[in-house]
Parts: sequence; C-alpha cells; structure tokens
Amino acid sequence: MPRRTDSRSRMIHAASELFRQRGYHATTFSDVVRESGAPRGSTYFHFPGGKQELAREAIARAGDEVEEIVDQAARHADDPGSLIRAMAQIHTSRLERSGYQSGCAIATMVLELAPRDEEFSADFDNVFARWRAALVARFEPWGLDPDRAAALADLTISAFEGAAVLSRAARSTEPFNTTIEALISAIDHDAASPPAAPSSPARQAATGRAGRAQG
Repeated sequence: MPRRTDSRSRMIHAASELFRQRGYHATTFSDVVRESGAPRGSTYFHFPGGKQELAREAIARAGDEVEEIVDQAARHADDPGSLIRAMAQIHTSRLERSGYQSGCAIATMVLELAPRDEEFSADFDNVFARWRAALVARFEPWGLDPDRAAALADLTISAFEGAAVLSRAARSTEPFNTTIEALISAIDHDAASPPAAPSSPARQAATGRAGRAQG
C-alpha cells in the first residue's frame, strides 16, 4: 500500500498524466485523487492554491521530464542525429504504451491556457526553455556553434511536437518516425555541405566587371 507521506508526489504524477491526456479543464481533483490513490482530504492540504497550484507543479515536473529524456537519450548518442533518434524512440515507446493518449506533457494545456493566462504561459515557456537548453548543452560539444545549436534545438522541439500530434491522430508511430528521419536527414545534409567560401574584394570586383561587360 502506498505510504500517505508520498501522496503529494503521487498526485502530481497522476495530474501530469491526466493533463497530458485530457487537458486542464477536463481534469478534476476527483480524477487526480482516484488515479493517485491519495486520501481525498489531502487535496487542499497539499495544494492550498487549488487546481491551479497542482497544474503548475505538474508543469514544473514536465521540465524535469524533458531534461531526463535528453540525458537518457544522450547515453546512446554520439552526434546530433543519433541523439534525436534516441529521443524519438523514448517518445514513440510512450505513445504506443499509452494507446496514443499520452503526447507532450504540456501541449494540451498550452493550447487551452497559454493565450489567456500569463502565469501559465510563463511556466510553459520555461519548460520549452529548459528543453532547448538541455539540447544545446549536448549539441555544442559536437561542434555546433551556439546560434546553430539553438536553432537546431528549436527545430527539434517543433518537429517532436508536430510529430506527436500526427501520430496521436493516426494512432501510429509512422508519422513520428517519418518526421524525425526527415529532420535527421536534413541535419546530416547540412553538416556534410561545405560552407560557401567568402568572396574576396578583388573577386567581387572582377565579377562586377564581367557582368558589366556582358551587358
């Protein structure tokens, strides 16, 4: 039997899963109590701020989760592409186990709450900032400059969020895998392409003269 002393953490975990699947408005304290097995009287004891406080705790937990996923994937990666592929495997495994009900930990709530609630919006933005920072910290040691690492991190986050929506709709991991492989292919192509050589002033002048001569 679960200990009463861990009821708060169990409630946060249960709320995270319910918010992930149903969203904020469709989840009640009764749902959280039932899923967590916590004593009914503990809801406002642990969360005197009510459902909003519980949701903010769940959002903070989502930030911990994305950092853990990046760290776990990094153990099996030696370049940006293999890191992204390992992360994708973690996400698709979760999708399959949940029957395609569990996508991003906060995506459903973002769509519900971000346009109207400044505090929640700041919390959501912080989760994505933590995800971005975790990716950048892994990309830079592989030779990406800070700006390129940040851009790739944003592209990765966007691809994962969109791919999760497509896979939940299709009830298949195929859209997710197709999206991620296309992303990795683009990254590999970019890495293999040599940078364009800067033109010298003399070359630019010669090119200009040739153009005028043809005209």
